[in-house]
Amino acid sequence: MKTLITIASLLILSHTSMSQIKIPNKNKKIKTKVDFTVNTIAVPIRIDANKFSNLKPEQVAKLPAATYHRSALLNLKINKSWEITPSRFSDKDMHVVEYFGKYQKSQHYISIYPENKYYSRINNGGPGFLPEMRYLILKFNPQMGERYRMVIKLKPGEYRNKKIMTNVTGRYNDTWYINYQYNEVMFDFVASSKEIKISPVIAGSESYYVKYEPLEIEKIKIDKVED
Repeated sequence: MKTLITIASLLILSHTSMSQIKIPNKNKKIKTKVDFTVNTIAVPIRIDANKFSNLKPEQVAKLPAATYHRSALLNLKINKSWEITPSRFSDKDMHVVEYFGKYQKSQHYISIYPENKYYSRINNGGPGFLPEMRYLILKFNPQMGERYRMVIKLKPGEYRNKKIMTNVTGRYNDTWYINYQYNEVMFDFVASSKEIKISPVIAGSESYYVKYEPLEIEKIKIDKVED
């Protein structure tokens, strides 16, 4: 009799313990947090400004250019903005300090041109002119180490496979493909200089010179941004 009672007690305890054990459901979905933050700072292959002047025309024309994530850049939160137009060469603490180009009182675009410099000996010792890059130069007072977005809106035109150079560091030249769908160049950067340079259009090269085209700028906009 005692043996039967003992066996019955063990069976009850065993059933109670099994009811407390949670068997995992193999079909249960496990939620995980995924970080979709994208760093949109576009970093093209850079070239030291001092080394750039020693490059041959075909080397300049073949410099690697960068593209950018347009939608990601447009979604950045804006804290403060500056804007330069053909009728307004200054805005707050930013202004145009130099450019080699065409200027008219009622102009529709800021036109950046290369400068044709005379050389006494270029082609088999013969005299001639060669175009040299001249920049539009902006001065402004950014917060060093903070992030900024720059949009250069251009005159509508044919820009496929054409590019420009900018310099936002004071040391390196960056090369950018022009977005021919939107007639613009857009990029973001971390401020490390109080000067920004923008070149004419680089459209190719001949044996002795870079093929430049005027860069016709409708508007330059710089925004201090956050992710």
